[in-house]
Amino acid sequence: MGPRIAGVIPARYGATRFPGKPLALLHGRPLIVHVCENVARARMLERLWVATDDERIASAVEEAGFEARMTPSDCASGTDRIAASLRADEEWEILVNIQGDEPRIDPQVIDSVAIALAEAKDCGVATAAVPIRNEADFRSPHVVKVVLTPEGRALYFSRSPLPSPDRLTAAEREAPGFCWGLKHLGLYAFRRAVLSQFAAWLPTPLEQRERLEQLRFLENGVGIRVVEVEHDSIGVDTPEELALLQTRGA
Repeated sequence: MGPRIAGVIPARYGATRFPGKPLALLHGRPLIVHVCENVARARMLERLWVATDDERIASAVEEAGFEARMTPSDCASGTDRIAASLRADEEWEILVNIQGDEPRIDPQVIDSVAIALAEAKDCGVATAAVPIRNEADFRSPHVVKVVLTPEGRALYFSRSPLPSPDRLTAAEREAPGFCWGLKHLGLYAFRRAVLSQFAAWLPTPLEQRERLEQLRFLENGVGIRVVEVEHDSIGVDTPEELALLQTRGA
């Protein structure tokens, strides 16, 4: 029998660039409901809930038939919000953190990350990455890059171009299947004990410098298994991005 796995979608109302984003309508229904419906198709999740700090979000989730749990408004990150949503009497061994602003996330990617952590006994976290085919994305600070060991463990995450492109030849860039690097997807699976530790650790120097909370795990010696996938999820960070998604169909 495999480990007990639950999925959690952290969602807060007060996003800086897009306040109220979880309740913004996509094809007539709240964005958070689209996410829940897609995530519910993942086979590896025994249970799913939304962890939120807002009664309006909780109501929208529950009206759509999904579970919502209230958490404090001062949670520093989505990971902290997931930790705050856990109940002492629950026996989940792995918690999967799914972003609440990615309505088209592939359920198979969720399953792949959950399975990867269940199998990687020497890692406390698993996540996913996709090849970067576009140079502009590779150089964008809004696209987080990750480099791996040959065994698929994360060495480092950065907003800077990684690995360095300086020694690439023209022939390498033009080769079939060439990719500039790997884009990190904001999907995580945590062992419960590691998640509890994360909430107790102080922010670390590299985490603060890069503004990437996953570096807190690496700086505390926790291994991160990275699954390479082909499906890139589309996140919604601004009203303009939501409007663009509206034009692309459901």
